Amino acid sequence: MAAMSTNNEYVFEQRDLEVLRTAAGQVSVAVENARLFAEEQRRSRQFAFLNSVSKTAISSEDAEQMLAEIVGNIQKNFQFDHIGIGILDYATKEIEIRSEAGTTAHEKGKKIPLGTGIVGRVARSGEAALMNASEPGQLQGLLPGSRTVFCIPITYGDTLLGALNVESEKENAISPEDVLVMNTLADLLATALHNSFVFQKLQTQSITDGLTGIKTRRFFWEALSSEWKRASRSGRPFSVVLVDLDKFKEVNDTFGHLEGDLVLARVGRLLEQKCRQSNVVARYGGDEFIILMPETGAEQAQILAERLRLWLATDPMLAEHHITGSFGVGSFPVHGFSAESIIRVADAGMYISKKAGGDRVSTSEDSTQGESGALHRQVVSGYIEGFLQRERTGPEHLEELVNTLRKIAPGTAEKEAALLRDSIEALARTSESREENASGHGEAVAQYCEMIGRALRLSQPDLRELDFAGRVHDVGKMFVPERVLNKQSSLTDEEFGLLKEHPRLGGEILATVPNGERVQKAIEAHHECFDGSGYPAGLRGEEIPQWARILAVADAYANLTTDRHLAPGKTSEQAVAELEKYSGTKYDGMLVRILARELKAERSMNLGS
Repeated sequence: MAAMSTNNEYVFEQRDLEVLRTAAGQVSVAVENARLFAEEQRRSRQFAFLNSVSKTAISSEDAEQMLAEIVGNIQKNFQFDHIGIGILDYATKEIEIRSEAGTTAHEKGKKIPLGTGIVGRVARSGEAALMNASEPGQLQGLLPGSRTVFCIPITYGDTLLGALNVESEKENAISPEDVLVMNTLADLLATALHNSFVFQKLQTQSITDGLTGIKTRRFFWEALSSEWKRASRSGRPFSVVLVDLDKFKEVNDTFGHLEGDLVLARVGRLLEQKCRQSNVVARYGGDEFIILMPETGAEQAQILAERLRLWLATDPMLAEHHITGSFGVGSFPVHGFSAESIIRVADAGMYISKKAGGDRVSTSEDSTQGESGALHRQVVSGYIEGFLQRERTGPEHLEELVNTLRKIAPGTAEKEAALLRDSIEALARTSESREENASGHGEAVAQYCEMIGRALRLSQPDLRELDFAGRVHDVGKMFVPERVLNKQSSLTDEEFGLLKEHPRLGGEILATVPNGERVQKAIEAHHECFDGSGYPAGLRGEEIPQWARILAVADAYANLTTDRHLAPGKTSEQAVAELEKYSGTKYDGMLVRILARELKAERSMNLGS
């Protein structure tokens, strides 16, 4: 409205009134335009604000960081004295203020029971509340001096996630437009929090074992890799402790898997509770647990492992089921310079504990410092047993096996060669079990080798070595895929190439045995042919070691007389005839004749008896 006044009568003419009406109209339009412009500016700011919040919500995977950015954005765009976002703790039924901003931001971490104060009542009812008071302290908001409080529940579908609360020390400080913006913001927050919680849950599931609540094997290996890099640079020690539960199978067999799961969960909780905060406790396998101990040397790790062993042994729930732990310890750098070597040593120690009856802590360091060959034997056989139980039969595991056999017993095997031989025989028997109709093949080959060796008047030590060569000649097949070993149709060139590797692979394993060079060379060359057409080196005639030529004849005879899939084995006479057919080409003719003669003499002796 525009107005003019004067003391004179009849001053304004009709024309003046028209001018005033026109001016008033123009002023009115200008005022309305200004109002519309201000409204547009306000809406633009609101849109920019919501757009900024939306981008933050979409781009952030971390809930805490997202909430901090959003409350900061609210503070920048609105004149509130306090902005708080609370998240519902489903366990305690409380709203915890997780992020805040404003001139009086001192409430972070405060926990509000459902139904208490404005925030608690809004969270319980699921209905937003806008409240004003003429006097401070009447509203039961977060701040004692607030005269205006607006609180909105943050819900995703029917699920309450938390609450958004804004307060001002001024009365009627929140406009209807502010209410609309805050409601929109609460909807954005609900979606963003839901997505963030889902992401965090998936992350937690990927690093947390669902049954025991401790870390997963994957997380452990990532932590071990980081620790190894740090230790390699700094020269500082770290240790790994492996734990295998004793008599756990009996719990599953007697009480069922549900009770077994309770035992595993109990062990996981005990280990995590009793370990230092810097340690990483993880479930390594079915009933195996593993602990990474940074900044911990071998001696200290053994002490800590002994304490953990005692905790397991004296726990009432575990004692009821006779559950104890077999512990193995490996430490950097005394037991190796790679993460894998530390694991292998801990693995061997664990199996030493297991073989000794369980409920103890062992490490291969004990054997390297002691004088007992029996203990050395335990180290090696313990590692082999663990190796076999994990079915590490791919070619990529050969180097692991060979390196470990060399490291675990570096000098003692020279004093007692049997230290490794029993273990390698165990490998050979396992290799036979992977191939159809091959069980007992090594023993049969050893028998025919000895038959030829005696006819050649070999010495007793040589006969023993030849017998060993016969038993383990196919140990390299441990690393040939079973699909190749058991294929009924003809092998492809690629598959035959894999099979042809087994003499070399076996030779690498035998190279770990001190004074075993002749056995190693025999195994490497037992598929060479007398005419030079064999593999792997194409040797011919006398170039082929004698023991390899003996193995070739004995191996062929054993194969010919063994029942195969849909094909019965040949008789002794038929097998000998087959060998004689290839005398001088595949096989050493003299050795074929010797075997034929000895077999005939054995048959005659059996008939005579």
